[in-house]
Amino acid sequence: MTYQGHTFTVPATWDVVDLAENPDTCVRYDRHAVYLGKPAADAQQSCPADVLGRTEALVLEPGESSSAAHVSENSTSHTYWATADGIAVTASYGGNRDEIKKILASAGLPADKATPAATSAATAARPSVQAVPADATSYQGRGFDRCAAPPTATMNAWKAASPYGAIGFYIGGVNAGCKDQASAEWVQTQYANGWRFIPIYVGPQAEAGSGSCTGDCVAITDPVPEGAASARDAVAQAQAYGLPAGSVLYYNMEHYNSGREKVLAFLQSWTTTIHELGYRSGAYGSASSLATDLVAANAGGYTQPDVINFARWDEVATTEDRAIPADMWANHQRVKQYDGPTEDDPNRETYGGITLDLDNDLLDVGEGSTQPPVQKDTTLTYDGPATVSNGSPAALSATLAEKDGGAPVADREVTLTLGPTDALQTCTAKSDAAGKATCTIDKVAQPLTGSATVPLKAAFAGDEAYKASEATAELKLQYVTGRAYGLSAQIPVLALPIGIAPTPDTGVVRAADAKTVVPPCAAPVNLLVLSADTLCAKVATKTGPSGSTATATVEDARIGLPGLPVVALSGVTATSTSSCTATTGSTDLSLTIAGTPVEIGDVPNYSIDLGPAAKLVLNEQIRTAHGLTVNAAHLTAAGGVDVVVASSATDAYNCA
Repeated sequence: MTYQGHTFTVPATWDVVDLAENPDTCVRYDRHAVYLGKPAADAQQSCPADVLGRTEALVLEPGESSSAAHVSENSTSHTYWATADGIAVTASYGGNRDEIKKILASAGLPADKATPAATSAATAARPSVQAVPADATSYQGRGFDRCAAPPTATMNAWKAASPYGAIGFYIGGVNAGCKDQASAEWVQTQYANGWRFIPIYVGPQAEAGSGSCTGDCVAITDPVPEGAASARDAVAQAQAYGLPAGSVLYYNMEHYNSGREKVLAFLQSWTTTIHELGYRSGAYGSASSLATDLVAANAGGYTQPDVINFARWDEVATTEDRAIPADMWANHQRVKQYDGPTEDDPNRETYGGITLDLDNDLLDVGEGSTQPPVQKDTTLTYDGPATVSNGSPAALSATLAEKDGGAPVADREVTLTLGPTDALQTCTAKSDAAGKATCTIDKVAQPLTGSATVPLKAAFAGDEAYKASEATAELKLQYVTGRAYGLSAQIPVLALPIGIAPTPDTGVVRAADAKTVVPPCAAPVNLLVLSADTLCAKVATKTGPSGSTATATVEDARIGLPGLPVVALSGVTATSTSSCTATTGSTDLSLTIAGTPVEIGDVPNYSIDLGPAAKLVLNEQIRTAHGLTVNAAHLTAAGGVDVVVASSATDAYNCA
């Protein structure tokens, strides 16, 4: 299917709904569907009051022209947001994240490169949008909640004609089933018009089939980190709606038949984290499951939510209940949901000529007090590459986590610094949902020390919620060596022994940068049994990645030892090349023995028997621990005779 010029490959079994033709259609995330367009501002979406659960679904809306393709992901709420030229996409997923990634990729939206969306409150005391006053979630009187937030025209009509003064709306969560129509502007408008709020977050549930779930709800698996992650996400979403620190954020825990211990551990972690971020904790659930279990846990020093929102559909508008002792949540800390839709009664009410399906609430919630956000200790662990190479990119990474419990800390900036003070190279990245921050040094440029190591530091500066931390490491710097010479000889068997040290000799060249070492070519050698002309040597190193090439050349050489055939060589070149990915060697020469040409081809270690205890090896290639030595010609004979014509050697270090 194609929308706004972008083609998406969507399973044929999915529903496709055009919201321009059906503006009142409920946009739901609990069914496989594609919703096209944006409902009108005054559309009254006919959603059931309680829609929970999350599966794979898409909402495609018009977006900004010439917008570059970008994808972000909130892994806590199982949601992708994507933009491209003329289009904005909201994509939810339940158990099949790969299916949504495949659909986004089909339209050229790089889900594999999605950046982490805000899932934690880096600035808990400073909402990113204009905030409503601190009493926005405080109210005594009747309220209602429903799946989709009504438009302003409906809110105005109901404010004038209904008995209600508070509205519950969903701010997020992996099991929130409806695309909420609320926004920061909507919150500002309704507050100015006298409404107060019940912000509801629907994260993991006790069971996949809890309460209003139809088996599609994501269930709690690891209560403590999931409770903390949900709290961080809820605060981030609350800030986006302009709900300030001190607001009550309600966790929706549907009725459950099993999983009591998971629920209690989860909600305690939720409450603790909500408090650390400067907000107040609310918990919604059935009087017969959640409220009963919270009361039972109270004697053991359990950290209770600040406000209890309990459901008992007995149509009695009171905040007293037989399941809750009078001394618990006694200081304006209660909400009761006293009615809701059933199969026999859809629970619809009409005011100002507008009908809504809803849940009925009675609130007795005061402003209360909150502590400033509490900074948690953090740890950073470097988990990037152990080696780097000058001239090449280096993708450095570190993982940021809470020190107590190890829960990942997402959406925080981590700085990674490579090198000593006089050669610092720095990059920064935000941690993703797993706490990992990865950034790239485009071209490493570091000095080669005696130990061939480079210092690395990862640092998180800290914020209102988390304390600073850092990690250090010593990375290995890839480097290479090379050596080349034209001739060496030891001939001790004559009346006047001959000893020629390697000449001309580059010496061992050790480098992690690009350099070339070329000593002057040597003067000709003219001895009775040995001669050589135009002897040269060269070593060249490179970066990006590191590599070394050694080359030795001899124009002509002649070896005429008593009792052995004369060996004549011309056009001699020996080459050795090493890097961390490959090592190669080669020899080029022309050969005659006793005046007869000999063809050797491109064969390493080609050996010719010259007589008793005498041997000539051509294109001699000797593998070393880190590289290769190539001798164009190597003659040995009895009595310690050892002559090498054109030798090159290279090695590569710190390759892994």
